[in-house]
Amino acid sequence: MTHRSKVEQLEEMSSFCHALGAEVQYHPLHRYFTAMFWDGWELAYKEGPALAVQQQIQRKTAQYPDLVCYCFDPFSTLIYAI
Repeated sequence: MTHRSKVEQLEEMSSFCHALGAEVQYHPLHRYFTAMFWDGWELAYKEGPALAVQQQIQRKTAQYPDLVCYCFDPFSTLIYAI
């Protein structure tokens, strides 16, 4: 991977998560975003499909040297720049 700024890395990961169907809340000023995988507040996805998406996000984040992936539960993931 070529050297990219932290903002570029976050933007690429945000786009990747969005393409997977995650709801992305991007906060560039604070250099983080959350990716949530569900069908709304009343009807959450089953844990298995959500976990599969989260694992894809974890593998992709590992390719970016300045990003950290933190998983709250199978449905919610935080990605931030260090």
